Amino acid sequence: MNTQTLAPGAMPSLLEWSPSVHQGFNIRRSAYIASGIMIPGAFVVAWSLILTGLIEPTPADKYVSISLFIGYWAALFAFLDNPGERRSSVAKWHEFLVVWLVTSGCAQVGWELPAVYMKVSYLYQLGSELQPDQLVFWPWWLYAVADTRYMRPHEAQLAHEAMLGHSGFLQLLAAYWLSRGIHYKKALTIAALANWGAFYGNTSVIYLGEILVDYRNIEQGAWGFWLKWVGLNMQWSTVSPFAAIGAIWLLVQRVRAETAAECAGEAGR
Repeated sequence: MNTQTLAPGAMPSLLEWSPSVHQGFNIRRSAYIASGIMIPGAFVVAWSLILTGLIEPTPADKYVSISLFIGYWAALFAFLDNPGERRSSVAKWHEFLVVWLVTSGCAQVGWELPAVYMKVSYLYQLGSELQPDQLVFWPWWLYAVADTRYMRPHEAQLAHEAMLGHSGFLQLLAAYWLSRGIHYKKALTIAALANWGAFYGNTSVIYLGEILVDYRNIEQGAWGFWLKWVGLNMQWSTVSPFAAIGAIWLLVQRVRAETAAECAGEAGR
C-alpha cells in the first residue's frame, strides 16, 4: 500500500501505489489481507467442509458469523498510519472509501444478489434445520435462520435486498474509478448515494422494521440477535453513513482544488 504524503488535492490510486519507507509492521496491509481471509475464506472453507460432510451446518454458522463480523471492519484501518508514515486526510479517506466500496460491493454481489434470485424458489423452502439436500444453501441459511424473513414470503425484505444487491455493481465500479483516479467526481457521487442508501435501508427496513413487530422474526435468541441479525448488518448501518459523508467531503476537496487551480490559471494570464 502507498504510504506517501499527498497534497490535499491529490488523487492516490490503489493500483499505482508502491510500498514506501515505513518502520516495522505494515498494519493496514495486514488488516486487508486478514479481511480477505476472514470473509470469503471463512465462507469457502466452512461451506466446503459442510458439503463434504466433515462438519455440521451448526455451530459452523456461528463461528463463520464471528469471522465475518470482524472482517467487515477492515476498511477503518485506512485511517491508521504505519510507523514513520504521514499521510494526508485526503489519502486516508480515499483509501477507506475504496476498501469499503470493495468490501460492501463484493458482499452485495457475491452474497446478497444470489439470495434475491434464489429466495422464492429455494430459500423460502428452508427451515430451522438444513436437510441433506439443502446444504448448498448453507451460506444464506446462516443468516436466514436468525432473520427468518429470508425464509418466508416478505415482499418488503425482498425489494430491499434487490436494491442493495444490484447496487453492489455500482459500488465496485466506483471503487475501480477511484482506484484509477478517473471519473473521480462521478465515482464519489455514486459512493455517497450507494452508501447512504445502504444505511437508510439497513436502519429502517432491517432494524426499525423488526423493532416495530417486537422481533418476531428472530429465532436464535441472543446468538441470532446480537451476532447475526445485528452483527452482520451493523457495518452497513454505521460504516455506510460514515462512507457517504466521507465521499461528500472528498468531493468538496476535489472541487476546491479544481477551483483553486482555475483561479491560479486565470491570475497568471
